Formats: sequence, C-alpha cells, structure tokens
Amino acid sequence: MTSVHVAVVAFLLGAAVTLAYRPFSQTVRGDCGIYDYIAQSILRGQMPYRDVIDPKAPASMYLSAVAMAVGRPVGTSDVISVRWLNVWMVGLLTAITFLTAEAYLRSRIAAVIAFVIPLMLENFELMMTKGTQPKLPMIVFGMLGLLLLAKDRPFWAGFCSMVSCLCWQPGLLFAGAAFLIFSRYLTSWRDGRAVKVVAGAAIPLAVLLLYFWSKGALSDLWSWTITYAYSVFRPEGQKPLGQALSQLWKISRREFGSDLILAAMSLTGFAMYGAERFREKLKEGFRSINLFSDAILIPPVVYLIFCMIDFQGGPDLIPFLPFIGLFAAWFLVEISRIIGSNVFVKKKMLRIEWKLLAPSLALAVILTLILVRTAKYNPPSANLDEQRRTISQIANYLGPDDKIYVHGTAEILVLLNRPNLNRYIALDSGADDYIANTKYGGSFEGILDELGAQSPKIISLSRLRNVAHGAELERWVLERYQELPVSGYDNIYVRKQ
Repeated sequence: MTSVHVAVVAFLLGAAVTLAYRPFSQTVRGDCGIYDYIAQSILRGQMPYRDVIDPKAPASMYLSAVAMAVGRPVGTSDVISVRWLNVWMVGLLTAITFLTAEAYLRSRIAAVIAFVIPLMLENFELMMTKGTQPKLPMIVFGMLGLLLLAKDRPFWAGFCSMVSCLCWQPGLLFAGAAFLIFSRYLTSWRDGRAVKVVAGAAIPLAVLLLYFWSKGALSDLWSWTITYAYSVFRPEGQKPLGQALSQLWKISRREFGSDLILAAMSLTGFAMYGAERFREKLKEGFRSINLFSDAILIPPVVYLIFCMIDFQGGPDLIPFLPFIGLFAAWFLVEISRIIGSNVFVKKKMLRIEWKLLAPSLALAVILTLILVRTAKYNPPSANLDEQRRTISQIANYLGPDDKIYVHGTAEILVLLNRPNLNRYIALDSGADDYIANTKYGGSFEGILDELGAQSPKIISLSRLRNVAHGAELERWVLERYQELPVSGYDNIYVRKQ
C-alpha cells in the first residue's frame, strides 16, 4: 500500500472509532456548549467578542457555523452538524498524524502505531464528540503545518500554522517552529524560506483582521483575545510551578487512567529522539539536510511551558495526543532495533526479526484494545433527546418577545436556538471585573443595572465558582426571581409576578 492508501485507511478508522462513541447521543455540556452557541450567534449575524464574549480565537467557531449552515437546508440540527464536523476532523487528524510520523520517523510501522495510539484513549475520544472543541482544529492545522514543513513547503506551513493559531492562540507555536527550522535556527536567510513562512502566516491573519474591521468589531477582537486573555485570564489561571505540575499530573492520571504508561513511553521516546537529533547537531551543525526532523521536538516542549502558565483541564491535553503517539511509536521501534542488534540476541535468535516483532505485537495489542473498548462502550443514560425534552420545559415559559439570560449553561440557548440577553455568557476568570472596569467605570452594578433594564423572563445561573461577583449576581437574581423546577438543572429562575 502507498502512503496515501494508508492515510485513507487511517482517516476512515479515526472517523469510525469516533462514531463508535455515539457522538449524536451525547448531551451538550460545558465549554463545548458555549462554542456551539457562538457558532449559532454567527449565523444570526452577530460577531464574536462584540456580541458574545470568549477569549479564544474565533476560527473554530466559524468552522462550526459553516457546518451548521450546511446542515440546516437538509434538516440536520445544529448540534448534529457540528458533531459530524468533529467526526471528520478526528479522521483528518488521524491521517495527518500518520503522514507526519512517516515523514519524520521514516518508518511505516512506527507511523501506523503513532496514529492508532490516540484512538485507544476513550476519555479523549469522548472530548471530541460533544460539540465545538477549539483544541481539535488547532492541532489538526498544527500537525498539517509540521507535515508541510517536512515536505519543504514554507509558505503553506506558515499558512496552516497561523490557521492553527486562529483556532486557539497557542497554535502560534507551530508557526514559530516553522520559522526556526526554515531559518536554520535564525542563522540563514538567503534562501527566503523563513520569509515565505511569515508571508504564509500573514494571509489568514490579514483576512481575519480585515473581516473584523469591516464589521466594526476589530477592537472587540483585540480586547478579548489579546488584552483580556494575557492581562487578566492568564494571571487568573496561573499557579506556582509546583502547583501547576501537580495539577497537570492529577488531571493526566484521571484522563489517561491505566493508559498513562503510554505517556511514560512517549517521554522516553522523546528523550531518545532528542538525543539522536543532538548527536547529529554535534556532527553537522545547522547545515544538516535533515534539520527539519527537529521540528516535532519543538511543539510539545513549548506547549508544556504554556501548560505551566495556563492549564485548565482535560481538554488542554488534546494537543499532546499526536506527539504521544509519535514518540511512543519511536520508543517501541528503537527498543526493538536495540534488542535486535544485541550480539547475544543475534546468535541465539537468528530467525526472529526483532525490529518488526515488538512493534507488530504492540500494534496488535493496541488494535485489540480499540476494538474491545469501542464494543464495550455504553453511553450515559442521559442522552441528547432527553436533554432536548428537558430544555423544552423552559421554552414553555417563554413567549416570542420574552428574553432569557444564561450564564454558563449555554446548552439551553443552543437547544432553544435563542440569543442570550447580552454578550456576557461567562463572567468567570476575571471577566466580570474586566467588563466593569472597561465599560462601567469599575462598578459591577452597571452590569446588574443593564440586566434589570432588559428584564429577562428566565435567568439561568451556573459556573459561578470563579466569578468574583458571583454571590452578588446570585443575590440580585434571588431578590427578583423564583426558582423554576427543571429536572437535571438547578438555579434556573423565572421572574416573580
């Protein structure tokens, strides 16, 4: 089989495994609900940041909006359309991981192991099934940038790397890696490759800025993705190094479970690969024709540093997945080669092809685990249809002109397909004080006054733990609203008569 044929198989396997985790029955929850809501808002003609706030770059939300726009004419719900998009993106990531691994590791068996390892991680597969997930397109375009780097396509490597950044800001690290490699670690400029990286990266960024400028929302884009993200959101989430490492370890243990051994193998493989690249540097310096091979070492290191500064939870581990597959595969192949080259082994076991035996056995085990886990998977008892019926109870209290304000539980807005009262769908991580300082002269009362002037019929409050004025907001609501009993949801209120 050619590389293209194997990539097609990888794509189909990635999509099939994702479908096995029942993406169309999973409920809408958490951040994915917020991003789905932003995508719906885009289709209503609203602008991210100006009309609905979130600190992440907007490209992933626009991708979801496109999926919704394609699905609506054929009767597919917005939620289902986005999940189909995610299924195909997981398949695409799987295929790109194979091609990237083959280009850098130069081993077909290692490349196959690299793309199947992420598919055996159940928790991470489930993260891809529940709605818009900015980390997914971020790593898809980032890995595509690394592949184009290996193929000596500096312009398109820069282009894809910037698209990765526009899905989620840390994707900028892929552009940095491409710039370093094509400039031979800032030592060579005459061939123009580094300039082509910058030119390729400039185009999607320019398109985004011009689009937001044309809509009168450029200042809002800057305010939330740059000013707020780096002056408020980052300091709010930053922890001392020891605490950050402890949190990373705790969440990794929870999400990987018994598969944490793969991360250990990957770390060892990373060290082995890095040592080989270092030895080549000592021999050939930065003039080596294989200098591009360094590129897969840069993103996981830079992203780990980012995680020490700002690490929120399990989905933040998603960008590590292709690299865990790459370096765990390298570990297995290299260990097999080392064993096979041992003099004793050569004498006693001449007929065994060690360099293929251990990787082939590992591949067989991984594929068996994928089959067993997908076959045994039982979706939660609460499914999307039940969630729709539950949310419809809220719709019964809303007339055509009634307004609703939701904080946190964006799935209510998504399933009702209604706009929020205002853009403040999440006031956590310092957003409440940032809004108060930039719009209301430093007083949170201004936000409450605006809320009262709009007089929403229904208010839903959740995710107030990291809201500085959460207790104040909740107290204001309880004075004016009474609780509305909705099964499965707390803190939903209807205006007192």
